[in-house]
Amino acid sequence: MDKVLRIIDANFNRAREGLRVIEDGIRFYYNADRTHIKQIKDIRHSLASVIEKNFGLLKVKVARDTVHDTGKVIDTRKREDIREVIERNFLRVSEALRVMEEYSKATKPAVSSLFHNLRFKLYKAEKDVSLYIQRKEIPSPYLSVLLNIGKDISLKSVKMTVDCAPDIIILRSTGTDDGYFLKVARKIRKIVPPAVKYLISGRPDICLLCDADGVFLDKKDIPYEEVRKILQDRTILTDNVKTVNIPIKEIDISRSRLKELFTEDIDGIILMTGMDIPKNIETIIKIIKKEVQGYGGRRKETAGKK
Repeated sequence: MDKVLRIIDANFNRAREGLRVIEDGIRFYYNADRTHIKQIKDIRHSLASVIEKNFGLLKVKVARDTVHDTGKVIDTRKREDIREVIERNFLRVSEALRVMEEYSKATKPAVSSLFHNLRFKLYKAEKDVSLYIQRKEIPSPYLSVLLNIGKDISLKSVKMTVDCAPDIIILRSTGTDDGYFLKVARKIRKIVPPAVKYLISGRPDICLLCDADGVFLDKKDIPYEEVRKILQDRTILTDNVKTVNIPIKEIDISRSRLKELFTEDIDGIILMTGMDIPKNIETIIKIIKKEVQGYGGRRKETAGKK
């Protein structure tokens, strides 16, 4: 039995199993886009090709000795969340690739560079996937407050709004110059807590410069596909979702009126402020937030009965 082939076989199995765990996790659990799935799939296929062409799948299987494998009885059971499962499998795959890279030097030195290249492709994929899955998810249904930023914006009123903890704060410029808008966006960034998602309306450049969580796009803004190239892992909320817009100056905050808004399968509420944030914004957000949470609970119950 070729002991080096036995090492290659064990780590080939370890790597491809780990890649499959990662691929299925980002595909079915995180609903990742094709780019991330293709990254992992390409590495898995390339690895299989390297083994088959340079060692032969049958040869490495012949070298396998599961009966006398002293490591097979080690208990590795541990409760993990899905993110940890994916992160640990990236580590598992990178270690396996490094082992194959080093031990292949003993039999086929030229193949070592192929494992080396795959390892660095994995590092790139690990970074891209990690950034993707660690982004903060938008709850559904959500309550968002859209703040129109003009020259006379009151940061005190903004903080009062943020302290009410809506799910999302959206910042929109109302004709102010870009320098002023960026300055205000940065100040607001400092007062928005991690639990509240902070989005900039239609401006991926301002989003990056003020380190916001993402952008909100409507039909007149840069297309989603182009913005994704710029923002990569950050949140992009579009007006394609089923959202009810409520101009605050027109709002009837009676519970009966609000319940009428939740007759369809909506994804969220956008409470739209004018140039001035009303003094009773805390009361308005509190009432609407309670209705949103109640609607979310009713929707879960309905879904569970289907």
